[in-house]
Amino acid sequence: MVSAIQDISQTTVIGSQRSNVYKGGIRSILCQSLRSFLQLIPKLIKGDFDFVFIGFFGQMLTQMIAPFVRKPIILDMFVSAYDTLVEDRQMTGKKTLLSKFLFWLDKQSGKQARLIFVDTLAQAEYFHEAFGIPSSRMKRVFVGCDEALFHPLPENPDSCTVLYYCSYLPLHGVDVVVQSAELLQADPSIKFKIIGEGIEYAKIRNFIHEKQLTNVELAAPVAIEQLPLEIQNSLICLGGHFGASSKACRVIPGKVFQMIAMGKPIIVGDNPANRELLTHEIDSCFCEMNNPRALAVAISTLFHDRAMRNQIAEGALETYRKAATGVLLKSVVQDSIKDALNSQG
Repeated sequence: MVSAIQDISQTTVIGSQRSNVYKGGIRSILCQSLRSFLQLIPKLIKGDFDFVFIGFFGQMLTQMIAPFVRKPIILDMFVSAYDTLVEDRQMTGKKTLLSKFLFWLDKQSGKQARLIFVDTLAQAEYFHEAFGIPSSRMKRVFVGCDEALFHPLPENPDSCTVLYYCSYLPLHGVDVVVQSAELLQADPSIKFKIIGEGIEYAKIRNFIHEKQLTNVELAAPVAIEQLPLEIQNSLICLGGHFGASSKACRVIPGKVFQMIAMGKPIIVGDNPANRELLTHEIDSCFCEMNNPRALAVAISTLFHDRAMRNQIAEGALETYRKAATGVLLKSVVQDSIKDALNSQG
């Protein structure tokens, strides 16, 4: 989101704009935050700036700089630390010191930021109810995607692939996808390809082996530059999320934006977040979450109905162009920042 504020004023970027810190866990986040804080010290001393924009994952850095800065802090609060590690991934219990710290981290960051960017209204509602963050301080900005990579490409007429790619987190619901594949084994024309790896990979691999599923290919992760080719070579894309967690209902998967930007027919979980962007049978197919049979029915129906696929693909691209292009999102970010700064004098 850093590029979206470049036109407001002269901008100094601290740290990498393409950091993979979020993949390294708490220790990596802490190290990156400390490194950024040390780089910020000269700027904080001079005070020659109008505001500080802290990108993802920024709660830790917000706490580090808040005592030393009197200018507005603007925070990209894409995820809640507490919700992600305690509620969704269940990496620690709700009564542990770590969980209490994570809750405090989210709550304090929301208190100290003048403006907070969130990816869905459903997420904003959660932040308001869980951490008491005023709704007026939050602004929804869809995630979007890199349009230099994800744009319409010629369809592969020979494809029979149902594509899903993820990092095997519980909210992704890969188990739901492979269970739907089991239900569709009797239809030899439908082939599944799942790209990625993660904490539930072994469980999924064992399930496929035990059920002797021949219609599912588990593929290794690919570079993001390769994803457009994988999407192009698929007949249907699964956007998700299909898991049962509450967080799965509050976020629009990043892959959804990539898929609709390429004008592909997609199937997504029926939840409030996806409904903020998409409409059933207009630009996507909705199916009940955590329900393999519902997903299997949606896949089979869309797979064998070319007219419906074409209609949804066209609608998907139109929705992306109306709601989630980089130009539009950049305008939303810049206008929101200007309004936040002006409202406080």
